[in-house]
Amino acid sequence: MKVIYVDRTDSTNEEAKRVPFFHGLCIVAREQTGGKGRRGRRWLSKRDKGLYVSFILERPSRNFGISSLAFGYSTLKALLRFGDGFYLKWPNDVYINGKKIAGVLPELCRDRLVVGIGINLTYSKEELSSFPVPATSLRVEGIEFDRDELLSLLHREVVKVHSLLKEGNFSIEEFERHCPMIRREVKVVEEGNSYVGRALKVDTDGALIVKTEEGLKKVFAADVSVRER
Repeated sequence: MKVIYVDRTDSTNEEAKRVPFFHGLCIVAREQTGGKGRRGRRWLSKRDKGLYVSFILERPSRNFGISSLAFGYSTLKALLRFGDGFYLKWPNDVYINGKKIAGVLPELCRDRLVVGIGINLTYSKEELSSFPVPATSLRVEGIEFDRDELLSLLHREVVKVHSLLKEGNFSIEEFERHCPMIRREVKVVEEGNSYVGRALKVDTDGALIVKTEEGLKKVFAADVSVRER
């Protein structure tokens, strides 16, 4: 595993776009000044409080549509080595006890695929209160971890999933098995509009299929949450 450690950067994803291509290379920062998440949202990136890492990978010739799901799954698999209770929220967030603990941002570039992953490690409840969604950290959840071991596991799972994507063998059913919103009533907020329905499955292109009163909808980019009765 080849790793470049940086003390402070705007974003590990941006750093990964600037360095020469090397498949499997990890960029790890102690702090990000412009960390970003899905849909351009800011990712909290205080110094040494989280694992902020980006992986440089070969561009996939196919299946980029499901890469967001696939690398969310790889993040889940790494975290499950430290405890139970982690699960996926479509398309690629990792949650525990109803709160977000990790996020993934894949970006397809001209000569590479960059996969950014952020995991909350030692944030306190107070520090996470500014998150746009309920959030937590491994420390808040009382989960013991080793930062270097987590990075090593994450690298292994990311490279493994990338190989599955290249071969066309990533299992969407495996993602669904760890995503409890599937077959549940959900609320979808999409481009300023909201509606409710039942999340039926994840399609082969990564879209969430939602059954509504008007019929089936394919959701590609939206905020989706389980509808509490």
